[in-house]
Amino acid sequence: MIDLKKLDQWNDMWNGAFDLADELCSPEFSIFFGRDASTHNGDDITNAAQLKTFMRDFRASLGDDLEFTLVRTFADAGAAFAVSLWNLRVGPDRTVGGIDVFQFDEAGRIRRVHSVTGQRGVIE
Repeated sequence: MIDLKKLDQWNDMWNGAFDLADELCSPEFSIFFGRDASTHNGDDITNAAQLKTFMRDFRASLGDDLEFTLVRTFADAGAAFAVSLWNLRVGPDRTVGGIDVFQFDEAGRIRRVHSVTGQRGVIE
């Protein structure tokens, strides 16, 4: 069951509301980042606590001047997956975009995410 509200909250969580991970993530949670795994340990995340630690470290590594914004969500009623397009502002002069593909558990919590960051912002 897809819960689109959780996709809005996903961006809020990455913007610093880390405790949302406890509500959003399924007990079987995992995430795959489409970037060089030798630069991070994100692909080893298997629960909300690990995700919160990763997000804190990620934000600390890039500074506090980060802001994720949801550009658009794609999901059909009854679908097994949802997709969101997002932008990340990194400082005053740089924006990159990305795409997340979400799989939900039967309770509507996020079970699996595939996340890829691009080199430029997503055009609305």
